[in-house]
Amino acid sequence: MKKNLTHRIYIMYAMALLPLLAFGFYKNGISLYMRDHIEFYQMFKPILILLIVLTGAVLGGVAREWFKDRKVSKKTFERCKRDVVEALLIACILPINTNLIAAFTIPFLIGLATNKIKFNRIAVMYVLIEGINVLLKVNSFNNIYEASTVLNYDGFDYFLGQGPGGIFSTSVLFIVLGMIFLSFNKLYKRELVYSSLGTFLILGIIPAMIKGAYANILPYIFSYNILFVLVFIAPNIESSCYTEKGQIASGIIIGILTYALTYITPYTAAILSVLIVSLLSGIIDRLFIIK
Repeated sequence: MKKNLTHRIYIMYAMALLPLLAFGFYKNGISLYMRDHIEFYQMFKPILILLIVLTGAVLGGVAREWFKDRKVSKKTFERCKRDVVEALLIACILPINTNLIAAFTIPFLIGLATNKIKFNRIAVMYVLIEGINVLLKVNSFNNIYEASTVLNYDGFDYFLGQGPGGIFSTSVLFIVLGMIFLSFNKLYKRELVYSSLGTFLILGIIPAMIKGAYANILPYIFSYNILFVLVFIAPNIESSCYTEKGQIASGIIIGILTYALTYITPYTAAILSVLIVSLLSGIIDRLFIIK
């Protein structure tokens, strides 16, 4: 039964991401071409990055399974479904100018070496790829249109996905719909998602209200890939808490850490928080197991 649910949630993840992938392709490809900011072939750059990440992850997964069985079969690719979904997720939050070599190599190496390790692999891949992007100075989350002019976004713009962010992660509307869709699967850790979102929203809203900066509330909570990470990446099946109280506790910790880290490194705040808590998930769960 659990195996069927696991297979189903991976399928559901892929389905939930489809509207975000389509919108990201429009925003960072089709729309830029229609505005004459890029050439026709450059319109497909978002899809190219997605395919590069996906190829690296799948090849890494297949190589990992080949080292176990010394053969490639239908079961080999079935065991790589986690690699496929994680590749889709990591591609969503990368900047449009991400280094293509890193986008292939990091998922390949992580897929090859870390299938059974209990930490959030997506967070590790993101941190490593973004580290290379920073070194190469290609870590801007603005596409060519956003970088060429001054744009004043309001909360509604962010809700519809018009603000800067990851290639496929900016539409808050589709993120919320994806969360609702995934909540129908028993393995989706909604307690972790709701507690992390609730904690982050409370911490983000109250100080702004005290300061009277009401116009800053929605842009703050809708930007920096935060909602995407908390909805899709934080409740990872393999690396997050499995007890209900553990999920709530870890969600609260993620929300607090994300809020604090946005003052230091906004675009990596949520993913770093998820990574830190994934390393502590076993300890957190044991606190709530009745012996």
